[in-house]
Order: sequence, then C-alpha cells, then structure tokens
Amino acid sequence: MLEACQVAPARAGDQSELLHLLAGLPAAPTRAEFHAAVDHPEHDSANRLVARLGGRIVGHLEIVPRDVLVGGTTVRGAVLDRLAVLPECRGAGHGQRLVQEAEERLRRSQAVVAFSRTRIAASYHELGWSVLGRDAATPGRPTEILARLLEEQQPRDGESVTMRQWRHVELPAILRIYRQNALRYTGPADRDETYARWLVSRGAFDSIIVALVGQDRYELKESSARIVGYCVQSGTRVLEIAADPEFPGLDREILARVCAEAIENDRQEITYESSAADALHAAVAGDTSLVHAGDRMIVAKVLRPLDLLTALAPLVAARVAADGVREMLELGLDAPGLRASIVVADGTGVVQPGRVGRSYLTLSAEELARLLLGQCDPAEAAAAGRLEASTQVAVKLAGQLFPRTPLWCPLWDDLPA
Repeated sequence: MLEACQVAPARAGDQSELLHLLAGLPAAPTRAEFHAAVDHPEHDSANRLVARLGGRIVGHLEIVPRDVLVGGTTVRGAVLDRLAVLPECRGAGHGQRLVQEAEERLRRSQAVVAFSRTRIAASYHELGWSVLGRDAATPGRPTEILARLLEEQQPRDGESVTMRQWRHVELPAILRIYRQNALRYTGPADRDETYARWLVSRGAFDSIIVALVGQDRYELKESSARIVGYCVQSGTRVLEIAADPEFPGLDREILARVCAEAIENDRQEITYESSAADALHAAVAGDTSLVHAGDRMIVAKVLRPLDLLTALAPLVAARVAADGVREMLELGLDAPGLRASIVVADGTGVVQPGRVGRSYLTLSAEELARLLLGQCDPAEAAAAGRLEASTQVAVKLAGQLFPRTPLWCPLWDDLPA
C-alpha cells in the first residue's frame, strides 16, 4: 500500500527545495517571482501548499485568490497554479491530494469557483472538475502573419490611430479597455487598479504597446489623446491584445504592428495566446491547425453553486429583458450540491432554493458547472445523455437563460516573472 503524503502550507525555509521541484515546469518561477507573490494584494502564505513524504517535499500547488468575471458578473474565485509532483513520486495520488486540500481551503474562504490550466485534465476530471476548453496558444511566423493581415485589411473609417510604448500613467486607460472586452467572457480576472499595479510591478512582460487617437502629448489624463487599444508581450509571446469596441478591426492593426516589430528584431516566430474564440488565432495560424498536441486545457470547479446561481440571477434577468421576453420564466436545476430554480419576472431574477418546478434539468455537478459558466449547449448535452430534461421547454429555457459564453483566462495574470 502506497504511503499517503501530508499536505500543509509551505514554510519559510522551503524556498530552495520548492524552486528545485518547480524547475521541471514548462514555465518555472524564479526567486523574484516568490518575492513578487508576497506583494500580491491578497497574499496569504497559507495558499502555497506542499505535499511531504517522510519529511521530503514531493509536491506543490499554489492557490491564487482573485475576483473572476463570469459573463459580466463578478464572483469570488481562485486559480490553482503550478501543480507539480516529483517525477519519481507521480501516480501515487499526491497531486490529487493537493487539489483536494486546496478545494477545502477555498470552500472555507467562501470562494465560489476555481479555475486551473493543465495538461492533465483527466486527473482533475476524476476529482469532479469540469473541462471547459482549450487554453489556446497559436505560433506563427511574423512575415507570413503580416502578409495575411495586409492582404485581408479593410479600410477603417474614423480617426487615424498611432501606436507607441505605454506610460505608467496610462494604466487606468488600459484597464478601461481590458474591462470593455473582459465583460463578455467567462474566466478573466476582474482587475482593479491596485491589482493591475501589482501585475505590472511583478514584471511578467517585456512590452506594452498602446494605440491612441488624437494629439499625443504627455498628460496625466486622456484630454488630447484617447487610448483605444493595447498589446502586452513577453518575449515572443503575445499575451493580450484588446481594442475599444468602437474601433472594429483595430486588434488586427495592433497585431500587424507587433509582427512588424518582430521582423525588425529578427524574431522568426511569435505565439499568440488568447481565448480559443479569438479570431486573431486564424490570422496567426493561416492554413495550419489551430489545435496543437501540447495545448493545455482550462478546467473549473464550482464550489458554491447556489451562490453562483444567485450572483448570475440579475444578469440572466437583464438578458431575458434584452430579448424582449415579458412572460414569467422558471427553470429548475437538480444536481449534486444544488436543488433550486431561477425565476425571471418583471426584469428581476430570483433564486428559490429547494424547488425545481415543472420544467427542470437533472444533471451532474460537472455539467452544472459548464451550464452556469456558459460552456454548455443544453440541446447537445441532452442529446448526448449528459443531462435529463423534465420537459422540452426546460432545454429551450436553459439555452435562453445560460447561453454559450466565450472562455478566456488571460495568461498575463499567471505568467511567471
């Protein structure tokens, strides 16, 4: 019988042993990264867990608390990052023991949902985590990408845009652009200025390019020039490109600028990392496949489903009102950890615990997570037997109240410094 490991928070003297353990990760942290973590706005030394076997550290997992956006609603959440187990100790369940301990700590902290990006999604699935989608990273040659962008370029009406390196006083404007884009996704961190300043201070980037309209002067406020887009890069990795929705096609212009600079600096390849739903992946990939063997998956677990449903209720009601639906709607959900219905009437969404009503869905905890996080097609799930509907109306209601939402967990938040 295999000996069970003991999981507990890391101690101050564990740093060297942990750096040795984590050196095997594709993106290993440095000592500077350990020090930067202490400055995180929500730093708690107990969030770095280690698994010990006979006094020796054999595994590591970091809990990163953060507020997360789910289709425009902010919920309390966390990311599980840098799960690592010594090669000679793998297969004994130490990694799963670390994840289970992290889950318990998150439940006690009132976290609603947890995310992780991983290449061992099957191991997480065994613990009840839902596989949501790919963490898309698309490599391409700058010369070929630029040629495609210029060939497909459409004239854009309106003010001309200039681009340059950012200034620190422009962080609020970058945050504004980020939020304009992040609200339509599931998974991004809800960055405020304090968090964003920590994100910048840890140095996990080489360059931030801003796109602006108007006369460019050095100002503390956007009075003569307005920032309408930005790009964050780390080496050859393009971590984020975002543009003001009022400037369609600007994201392609920013990518073209990135490619031009890469060519100037003799970089033979760049990698674009964003939501799998981002159309820029196709511009980078060209005729090559968008799916790669080494792609990581994004997994999630809803720790407090009733709290998540309650948080989503106002958003669901606003969505129904925008569709012009005036009659009362009720959908019940019957799953492990949740038996409740959501009722939408007169522009208000109310959750009624303990009641499912006439039209309800019976589904697993994993499928419930996908539904609430906007990653489930109810009709497809019903056809595949992943959920059961009491009426045909229930499937239609589920698609109406919880439509598919693009998934994006920005890498900049988690990239080692």
